[in-house]
Amino acid sequence: MCITLFAYRKLKRISFIFILLLVFTQCTQKSDYQSRPGEYWVRVTESDLPQKTILRGEPFGITNFQMTRKPFFIDEYIVVSDKAMDPPLHIIDTKEKKWLYGLGIEGSGPGEVAYTWTLDYSFTPGNFWAYSFEKVFSEFSLNDSTHKLSQNQLKQRNPEFYAATEITWLTDSTLLALRVSGEEKFVEYSKSGKVLAGYGSWKGMLPDDNPLNVNRQAFANHFTSNRSKTKFGFFSMDRDHFEILDYSSKEILVVEGPYFENPSYEIIQQSEDYSYYYMNDPEAVRTYQDFSLENTKSLCYTVGRKSRKSKPLECLHAI
Repeated sequence: MCITLFAYRKLKRISFIFILLLVFTQCTQKSDYQSRPGEYWVRVTESDLPQKTILRGEPFGITNFQMTRKPFFIDEYIVVSDKAMDPPLHIIDTKEKKWLYGLGIEGSGPGEVAYTWTLDYSFTPGNFWAYSFEKVFSEFSLNDSTHKLSQNQLKQRNPEFYAATEITWLTDSTLLALRVSGEEKFVEYSKSGKVLAGYGSWKGMLPDDNPLNVNRQAFANHFTSNRSKTKFGFFSMDRDHFEILDYSSKEILVVEGPYFENPSYEIIQQSEDYSYYYMNDPEAVRTYQDFSLENTKSLCYTVGRKSRKSKPLECLHAI
């Protein structure tokens, strides 16, 4: 097994340092986790880091974006969601480097979209899904700029399905997700919201006997998949830790390092039935910021600095 990991640090507005990290099977397997079924743990050290390579981006010069989520690349286009603009979804041609048209009508009615949290691939060529805070999937087509309303929606409505917080399509009839609480790390659902299977376990991930949702919040800050829907993964922003599920084998690769730190945290009791994780360590290393699982490589973008010395990444309102 060989994984290629990229990390970046902010240089200027569009310049980044990429650290190329090769993780081979000879990396140390974490002995105290060998008994965790279905999980293979490796530890990466500083000596695995090769020389830095500088990459420079090229701005498109598209302005006026105000409250954007991260760009979503599909075919030769970029899809951008912006809560403050009408329409809320924007299609950008990467070859011509220009804005083409907008899609979506903001609202909660049939075919309308609320604030889009994530974007996902569709199994229909030329289509994509927008997933909103209201837990609604809305499908749009890149081939038709006239249909502003979504022609196909899926809503999470039964209680078990509603517990899924980070979710992506697995097949055209099933989905894979992280959920608010529960033992399994990766949870498979039918379109009706029935739980079909679960993979991995949150038990014992933190040294204390915490609620399972606290363990999930400490280790899983973002969830994504590759386009072929064979790999699914998440990372932590507070620990040097990420995990990738290979769906065909149902095995989970867990990678830690090169910062082996356990930041201090507290558990805040929000209600009688719910508590949540809060990292309160100013000396903690701020790690991953984004994640890509395309092709045979895993790309992880990281800050890699102490949290009190780190400045939030600039929210650029231009592409």
